[in-house]
Amino acid sequence: MRRRDEGKRARVCRAAIVLSVLAGQARFAGAEALPANARLLHPAERMAVGRAILGASHKLAGAECQGLLDEFADAEGRPLRAALEGQNLDAEAYLGRVLFYDTPPEACGGLALAGTHLVGSRVIRVCGRRFVRASTESSSHAEAVIIHEMLHALGLGENPPTSAHITSRVMDRCRR
Repeated sequence: MRRRDEGKRARVCRAAIVLSVLAGQARFAGAEALPANARLLHPAERMAVGRAILGASHKLAGAECQGLLDEFADAEGRPLRAALEGQNLDAEAYLGRVLFYDTPPEACGGLALAGTHLVGSRVIRVCGRRFVRASTESSSHAEAVIIHEMLHALGLGENPPTSAHITSRVMDRCRR
């Protein structure tokens, strides 16, 4: 009987810890709830990606940032804006449909924070620990990575343009 009581106390204690962590995360995230499309398993990584998605969405509301949709084109030469119009969406709504998942740590070699495996796929794989560090150092850079990957999801290929060029253009146009 005593052993069962200790097990029950341990479960109650764990539940209280989880609830207090979640309450702290909600306060830390601010008034806005984190987006549901940040689907990483670890709470700190999910929060970092969620905050970057929110920041990227705010930046995409600006006309200068939206200019990326005319600056970059898909493999057939169509501006990325045409892909959005074909879906009857704006950039912010489309970003809400892009899904961000964990990349296994062993697949996080190199410097990439996130990536699409197929151009045009709405699934983005994120190197969570690395993304947390990068977003702590520069939230603007983390938001630029989110927008960069969204452009790939819309159909932008790479090499050319290089990854560095894409991120640089995002940083330039989406400074807000």
